[in-house]
Amino acid sequence: MKRQLFFFFLLFALVFLVGCTSPNKVTGSVTITQQTTTEQTFRDTGDEICRNAEGKPIIRLYSTSWCPHCEWVKDTYTTVVTDYLGRGEIEAHNWVLDLDTDDLDPTQEGIPAKEYAVLNKYNAQQSIPTFVLGCKYLRIGNGYEAQNDLGAEERELRRLIDQLIAAS
Repeated sequence: MKRQLFFFFLLFALVFLVGCTSPNKVTGSVTITQQTTTEQTFRDTGDEICRNAEGKPIIRLYSTSWCPHCEWVKDTYTTVVTDYLGRGEIEAHNWVLDLDTDDLDPTQEGIPAKEYAVLNKYNAQQSIPTFVLGCKYLRIGNGYEAQNDLGAEERELRRLIDQLIAAS
């Protein structure tokens, strides 16, 4: 009996550990994209660059207040887009879905339906974090969280935003 109980426990532990250490997904609606090389973690959607009325590319992050992966990348994303916002080169948002707010614009009242439409177009499952850079580049999850490399996150965001601005 003890041997069977030990075998069952060992099997359960193995299944549990394998399930919890998956390199691509975390249980629930949070996705982590693990990146181990210097390749781009965003994919090109093939869509035209979406711009605001002034012709500036629109940069979006969809997140929640409870998501640890969103929290991990939030300050880096905010630092990067605030820099470009300060120079008037982009429009940027951090749509916090559970709070129905834009972290970058506290005066914004609620998340507009058109922003939910963008999220649904690029990520119908609405898993978070979701990055939509100018409708041209998409990433669901963080590219460098597994390595705890916020510097790589910043460099890639800046490179892609620079490409969107240059295409203007």
